[in-house]
Amino acid sequence: MPSKLEKELYRAAVLTFEELGLMLPTAELDESQRRAGAEVTVTVAFDGPFSGRLTVTICGDVTGELAANMLGDVEAPGSEHCDDALGEIGNVICGNTLPRVAGKGALFSIRSPRVTRPGEGGADDGEPPVATAQVGFDNGRADLAFFIDSVAEYEPEERR
Repeated sequence: MPSKLEKELYRAAVLTFEELGLMLPTAELDESQRRAGAEVTVTVAFDGPFSGRLTVTICGDVTGELAANMLGDVEAPGSEHCDDALGEIGNVICGNTLPRVAGKGALFSIRSPRVTRPGEGGADDGEPPVATAQVGFDNGRADLAFFIDSVAEYEPEERR
């Protein structure tokens, strides 16, 4: 059973990919979506009532379509445009998830997104995420992970 945070993370991701990326995410993954390898990860760190980070890992051939949709361009976007599009997706998902978890009055500072590719060293410091979600696309999937670094200062709304 998904936690409240996982449900909110999934909702924010679906809404963002639909409205900003003009893509239709699916909840159920088929075999090809499950097998898709990681292509790129965006990490968005935040500070506020609690600090942490959100990672969005795109698996499969999704980033080019996402960037083209966001730019309204039919030509294949370059890697810089793809990175910018993915960074914006990460910012929006993070910005939409935090108030749903911490409450609408909570103020957070969201840092600039950081895009990495496999082998470049990502944001995984070995700590498990407190919530995860996956959304599928025609050509792959997005794996989302929500990390909270200052656990002692944070109590999820569902436990209050």
